[in-house]
Amino acid sequence: MTFANIIATLTRLVVPLSVLLLIYAVDQRAEQRGMQKALAQQSVTTIQRLEYAIERSGQLAGQIDRILESNQQDKAHAQQTLDRLDADLRSGTLRLSIRTTAQPTSPGSHSPAAGPEQTRADIDPADAAALVRITSAGDDAIIDLNTCIDAYGKVMLQANGTAQP
Repeated sequence: MTFANIIATLTRLVVPLSVLLLIYAVDQRAEQRGMQKALAQQSVTTIQRLEYAIERSGQLAGQIDRILESNQQDKAHAQQTLDRLDADLRSGTLRLSIRTTAQPTSPGSHSPAAGPEQTRADIDPADAAALVRITSAGDDAIIDLNTCIDAYGKVMLQANGTAQP
């Protein structure tokens, strides 16, 4: 075997191997590019979802701000009304009274048909103011609870996709 025969034999063996290696390298590179493209698409999808979530969070935060502002306005209005009521009670402009029954005090009313008389008794202004404060605390709690119920209803409608943001 001559040197030329050895080279020719090696060439016949090496060239197909080189072609196979080249095809394998190209295939690996294409697969790698495909994976990079899939990862890039997955990243784009993730970013879009995050953008949507951030936008939605901003919308919900805006709604919560409006709900809280409305709640504070309702409470301030109720407090103004109760403050006026309290001032009127303390000044004597307004009096609270309760219904009571009293036995007849006139000497000629001892007939069997005569029963207890309906009358009214004024409540002390300080006690009336205390009742107003108790009522005020209850009103605040009711306003807060109604705000929570309304907000929950809005969130549920949005979560179920039945309301516009």
